[in-house]
Amino acid sequence: MGKAERGTKVRQVLEKVGILPNLINRYPHEFSGGQCQRIGIARALIINPKLIICDEPVSALDVSIQAQMINLLMELQSELGLSLVFIAHDLSVVKHISDRVMVLYLGNMVEFAGSDDFYGRPLHPYAQALIASVPVPDPTVPKRPQDALIAGELPSPINPPSGCVFRTRCRHATDICAEQKPIPDTANEDHLVACHYWRQINAG
Repeated sequence: MGKAERGTKVRQVLEKVGILPNLINRYPHEFSGGQCQRIGIARALIINPKLIICDEPVSALDVSIQAQMINLLMELQSELGLSLVFIAHDLSVVKHISDRVMVLYLGNMVEFAGSDDFYGRPLHPYAQALIASVPVPDPTVPKRPQDALIAGELPSPINPPSGCVFRTRCRHATDICAEQKPIPDTANEDHLVACHYWRQINAG
């Protein structure tokens, strides 16, 4: 591209993410956190990708700015036909943006399901603990049972436990959990769970 064409392209993509083109010559320290995040999205969009990997894209932002970023990503996803791999620890944000959810523990997949299916009935003990730990902003809603929460320390990712990597913090673990790594099992056609005892745990 020539210089003029590059300038036009940059202005177009800045407008698409909500940055005024007249700010094009500002230095990085002159932008707010939300503006910097928008510029990061613009840098990803300028090569017309089909897939964008968003690694903790809203973790350092205020809640109101987080909502703006999530809505922007969803609008761009719809408008441009993008696929997003959205990596985050905030399950309320994940619920808002994701069609499918994969839960990892020490780099191992423990549950994979459609968003509605996952949030409606998580099946792995770790996934259940994550859901139970999400604050509910309503004082009239009963507190979640504490027995679903996780005890113990996170093992070293360099030297993970044998068998099921979650077993050292799982109240359902038995000898087989230390001996055999669980193979992902099919709960339904769109829901995978890697746990030896997920059926018994969720029998009720």
